[in-house]
Amino acid sequence: MYKISQEDIEKVRDLSDIVDVISQYVQLIRKGNNFFGLCPFHNEKTPSFSVAHQKQIFHCFGCGKGGNVFSFVMDYQKISFPESVKLLADKYNVDIKKNAKTSEPEKYSILYELHEVAEDLYQKNLFSKKGKLALNYLKERGLTIDTIKKYKIGLSFNIWDDLVKKFRGKGYRRKYIEESGLFIKSKKGVFDRFRSRIMFPIHHLNGKTVGFGGRIFGSDDMSKYMNSPETIIYKKSDILYGLNFSRSAILRYNYTILVEGYMDLIQMTQAGVEPVVAVSGTAFTERHALALKRVTKNVLLLYDADSAGGKAIIKAGWMLFKTGLYPSVILPPSGKDPDDWVRDEGIETVKASIEDPLDYCSFHLSFYNAKNLTGAEREEYILNLSKNLVNIDNKIARNDLIRVFSQNLILEEKELINLINKNKTKSITNVELNSEQDKSSFSSQVDKAQFELVKLLLNEKKSTRQYVKDKVSTDLFQNPVLKNIAEKAIQVSENNFSKIIENIPDNEEKSTIIKILMEDLGNVEAEEIVSDCLKILISAPIKEKIKALRVNIKEKELRGEDPSIDIFSLEKYRKKLNEL
Repeated sequence: MYKISQEDIEKVRDLSDIVDVISQYVQLIRKGNNFFGLCPFHNEKTPSFSVAHQKQIFHCFGCGKGGNVFSFVMDYQKISFPESVKLLADKYNVDIKKNAKTSEPEKYSILYELHEVAEDLYQKNLFSKKGKLALNYLKERGLTIDTIKKYKIGLSFNIWDDLVKKFRGKGYRRKYIEESGLFIKSKKGVFDRFRSRIMFPIHHLNGKTVGFGGRIFGSDDMSKYMNSPETIIYKKSDILYGLNFSRSAILRYNYTILVEGYMDLIQMTQAGVEPVVAVSGTAFTERHALALKRVTKNVLLLYDADSAGGKAIIKAGWMLFKTGLYPSVILPPSGKDPDDWVRDEGIETVKASIEDPLDYCSFHLSFYNAKNLTGAEREEYILNLSKNLVNIDNKIARNDLIRVFSQNLILEEKELINLINKNKTKSITNVELNSEQDKSSFSSQVDKAQFELVKLLLNEKKSTRQYVKDKVSTDLFQNPVLKNIAEKAIQVSENNFSKIIENIPDNEEKSTIIKILMEDLGNVEAEEIVSDCLKILISAPIKEKIKALRVNIKEKELRGEDPSIDIFSLEKYRKKLNEL
């Protein structure tokens, strides 16, 4: 990894707009001077992630994450500081000079690189003479060469060490090879995980390849599909297949179509339906729902038209409601999956269904034949409804669902509400606001005085900052965290606050700075605050000495010794304290 000059770092930071960058990954809404959205670093239903455009910093009041534009890119994309600078330099067309190499690259970078090499090998295999049968199979399924290349579909040969040989002798450390998820380790050695499969690369929202889904081809295997295991770069419950391609379309249309498989998505997008994502290889989770919530609240569920697909729709729908989204349903003809539907009946038929989807309640009632249920089956159905409805925090959505289900089931709304209330066992806990905040709460009077001075040193008004610099010496600071922040703040000549938090390894210190910066520190009476704080900081050591002298005097008196020297010193310090 090459080293980047400080001059180029400054240039990239100055040109990078934090709202512009974060908006690529988080849907932001302006409220006052700041922008708010759902935090991409932890699960939340109510936005607590704030971006201060003027100060070029971000902070999540839930999980405590925060920093500048480089911090966000590093944390979100799991890359090193130099890589974040390079990525932003590319975005804003900044030419950066590459200097001498630094130490060993980050683990994330190596794992991304391993997957990129694997992706290239698999695609070369597909377009080789040996991969002709697999390529023809994809063409027969209706895929064009352009589509195959767009999604970088490839082929793993039925060879135990095809990928192993690709990395042999290239200097990759064995532990990274084993942690990549691309290989299987046994007593006999390390072998390719994927063999004789059509390979679908799985991409992070940043476009980097993080895993693969492999469909069996040309070999017998009980597992039709095989997915990469979870690694530090691939979390199945976080990744939605195709979101890196469809995100802009989802924002444009304000809805997404959720399908189950790779081929379902690829057929739909090839036919011109853009806002599509797939779960692929795992059940739909709350984290998937939260990922969708960052770009839209409207989700059209398009699953296979069979019993398993119907049950998956029911489960996903409740999860979407629970997360604050609104599901509806698109139904293919009986027995077909979206892939077959597009190929057999054409995209116009599919588009007509997309424009007129079925509401979730109607599908739910129809799937269970609920209107015709009687006796124990009816009772069980209604009880299950209440158990799912209790998890929906959105009162408007929940009340609408109660009304629709009650009307269709010829049931008094209050009866369904009573059942919901019986199921309420949730306790209100504030798990989001954790020890991150406790660390940076300064309780003593001395700490509070230092904290107030730090706030003034981080004030947006240059005159306020200069006044504190002229009046206060950092030697008065006793708290090491606050002293370090004060020293950094003094070094900043302009309102370039995002520079202060750059490359701060200490999370407590960084969190403290960001929390201060996120406050409105505009109009304050600096002279009065500085005067009061100085009195506290100067008097603190004097009070400690007075306290120690009193102890000494008492001990000397008990031993029958003369305490007159200590009494003289005590009076001297008392006089000094009174003069403050």
